[in-house]
Amino acid sequence: MKKIIYIFLLSVIFNYTYSQIAYMHYVTVKNSDVKEHIEAEKNVHSKIHKEEIDKGNKIAWDMWMISNSTYGEPTTTFLYVHFNNPDANYDTQNSSNFTAHEREAHRKAYQSRVVKEGGLTLGIKASYGITPGDMPPKNLVINYMNVDFLKNYEYEQMEKNAGKSYKQNGRAAWGFGKILNHFGSSKNVQYLTFDFYNSMDEIMDARMTTNKLSKTQMSTFKAYEELRTIYNTHILTLVAAER
Repeated sequence: MKKIIYIFLLSVIFNYTYSQIAYMHYVTVKNSDVKEHIEAEKNVHSKIHKEEIDKGNKIAWDMWMISNSTYGEPTTTFLYVHFNNPDANYDTQNSSNFTAHEREAHRKAYQSRVVKEGGLTLGIKASYGITPGDMPPKNLVINYMNVDFLKNYEYEQMEKNAGKSYKQNGRAAWGFGKILNHFGSSKNVQYLTFDFYNSMDEIMDARMTTNKLSKTQMSTFKAYEELRTIYNTHILTLVAAER
C-alpha cells in the first residue's frame, strides 16, 4: 500500500504543471528517523529535483520542517513544496544521478521512515516580495484559514490588499492561495497565507509585540475577522531548497 501511495504522490507532483499551482506534500516521520530522513532527502530527492529544474521541467522544490508540533509528539512533519513548468516532460526514471537500483533502495528506505503522508494542491492567488523561482527566506508561518463560501470573493480581495503591507509588518515576503483539491462547507480550511521571515527571532518578535490599535485599525481588523477564522498555524524552518 505504501508503494502505491508513494508512486501516486510522485505522479501528482509531476503532473500539476501550471506554474501558479503549488503542490504541498506533507510527510511525517518518527523523531528517531529525522536526521536520517533529512540526510537522505538532501542527498537524493534534492538532486533529482535539481536535475528537473536544470532540464526546464521544474521551477522550484522546497523542504520545510514544522517547528511547532504538539508537545510530546513522537513524530516530526516535513512539508515539501513543488512548482512545476507547463508542458513539462518528466523522466525521473532515467536520472543521470542515480541508477534504478539506487532509486529503488531509496524508495524502500523512505517508506520505512514515513508514518503518514498527504497533500494539498494550492492555487496561488497573490504574492509580494517573492516568486516561485526565488530562493525563499529561511523561516515561514503558514496560516490555515476557514472562510465562508459566500464570502470567498470579499476575503480574497481583502488578502490581496492587506498583503501589500508585508514589509510594514516585519515580513520578508508574503503570499496566499486557495486549496483546489478539497471542496465543501464541511472542510475546516479553504485558504492558506504565507508569512516569510529571515529568522526565527523575527517571528518571535512579531508575536511578542502588542500594539494599541487605533479606531481605524480596530475597525479594519474586525472586518478581517468577519471574513475569516485562523483555524491553525504552522511555524516552519527551511531544510533544503533547489532553484
